[in-house]
Parts: sequence; C-alpha cells; structure tokens
Amino acid sequence: MINLEITITTTDGETFSARPNTGTIMALEAHYKLESGITAIQQMNLGYFAWLAWEKRRHDGHTVPPFDKFRAQIEDMDFEVDTAPLAGEETPTG
Repeated sequence: MINLEITITTTDGETFSARPNTGTIMALEAHYKLESGITAIQQMNLGYFAWLAWEKRRHDGHTVPPFDKFRAQIEDMDFEVDTAPLAGEETPTG
C-alpha cells in the first residue's frame, strides 16, 4: 500500500500531519466514486489530499469542521508519497 503523509498548516497557524490508512483510501474511493484511490493519489490532486487529511483527522477523534470550511482554512499543504515498490515487486534497472 502507499505510504502517504500529509502535513497541513491552517490560516490559524496550526500545523498537523495525517497518515491515511487503507480504510481512509477506501473511503476516498467511495466518496468520490473512484475506481482506484491509489491512482488518484498518484495524480497528486490537492483536493483529494485535503479530503484524506480531513477524513483521517475525523476518524482519529479530532473535532473538524465540515469539509468545505476545513478546505477554506488550509494555508499550506505538503505531502510525501513513498513510491518504493511493494514487497515482491522488482525494481526496474536502467
């Protein structure tokens, strides 16, 4: 599975990180009616990253505003995606 960390800074100056898990990615697929959450992440759609961070925070028990308000409060967003091959996959060589 993809190893993703999303760091958000809000307009209030709060900074937090979220690491979506498989369940969060599956929720993204269901919410946006996507065939593949992994493909959506690889396309680096900022709206999807914001939604994943919001959903993960919500499921971790944090109080979050409705998504539209949450999105409006984002000042900056950074993300790291680990694109290392899954176990058993061969790494292409040049």
